[in-house]
Amino acid sequence: METCLECKKPTETVIDKCTGDTICTECSLVISDHYIDDSQEWRTFTNDDNSDRDPNRVGGPTNTLLKSGGTGTIIDKGRENTSSVSKTNLYELCRTQNLVRNTEDELIEKACREIKRISEGLGLISSVKFRACEIVSKFDGDNSKRLRREKHLNALCAAAVSTACRELKLSRTLKEISLVAGGVDLKDINKASRIIRRLVGSDQDELAPSSAAPQVIINTGELVSRFCSKLDISVRETKAIREAVEKAENFDIRRNPKTVLAAVIFMICQLSQTRKRPIREIAVAAEVAESTIKNSANDMYPYASKIIPSWYASEEDINKRLGGTIGSWDAARLTA
Repeated sequence: METCLECKKPTETVIDKCTGDTICTECSLVISDHYIDDSQEWRTFTNDDNSDRDPNRVGGPTNTLLKSGGTGTIIDKGRENTSSVSKTNLYELCRTQNLVRNTEDELIEKACREIKRISEGLGLISSVKFRACEIVSKFDGDNSKRLRREKHLNALCAAAVSTACRELKLSRTLKEISLVAGGVDLKDINKASRIIRRLVGSDQDELAPSSAAPQVIINTGELVSRFCSKLDISVRETKAIREAVEKAENFDIRRNPKTVLAAVIFMICQLSQTRKRPIREIAVAAEVAESTIKNSANDMYPYASKIIPSWYASEEDINKRLGGTIGSWDAARLTA
């Protein structure tokens, strides 16, 4: 029983555990609005397949990516003259803990935090983040598979995100990942990607020695949507670009998919009746040099009438508008 200030006598009270209020049962006055539950905090974390026989435990769920499961003990030195343990014994316990501490788990946790930051910056789905963390967690073996700090770790995180995107068929260019990862050099990302491919490939060979890992190419369809969105291209032009890119795969155009897409966007924009995008804007959006787009458009011009949809532009319009632009490039090249 507690004393109610309104009733001015000891009364029966009831505790609302949802709001933490202590309420008088006679006059409904809130005597206290801050209730602390001092009982045990038992929570339930069960596996999806219900294989956990005793799911009741205190604290968060275990981390399957870490050898220790994410559980551990931290010995705090505390303030002076407040510990019941002597200072000598306390420092000895801290020294022992530092000797047995798993530094690899700490680096993996740090790498997972960096991967989460990169994934959120790129707007990626959670499955990409988990797959990238899973790749990084494999670096806990011998010295050749150990994680290193700072520059190497950042490059490895960026490469893990790139690998996860390719496995899940989500196209993100290395330059995009490099910018979000804090300007990590592309050479370092490529080097880390080769290390990851060897590691992931060796794991797949152990699981299925007779089958080779499939090579995932860049999803050009997704790049079409992203690049056209950056350039604010209309739905009609986007549809024409998508169809042209799909038809371009049937011809012997020895350029990478992103360069082909940039050249197709340039040609479609030159044929546009509403708004023409300058080649400089296309180069920035597609992350391709202007000279590369010009050379690719020059290589693709002989196939332009077969690549560009007929409902978007006739063969006469293609030869008239694109022929003049590309012809001026050739003339300028010969003059130079």
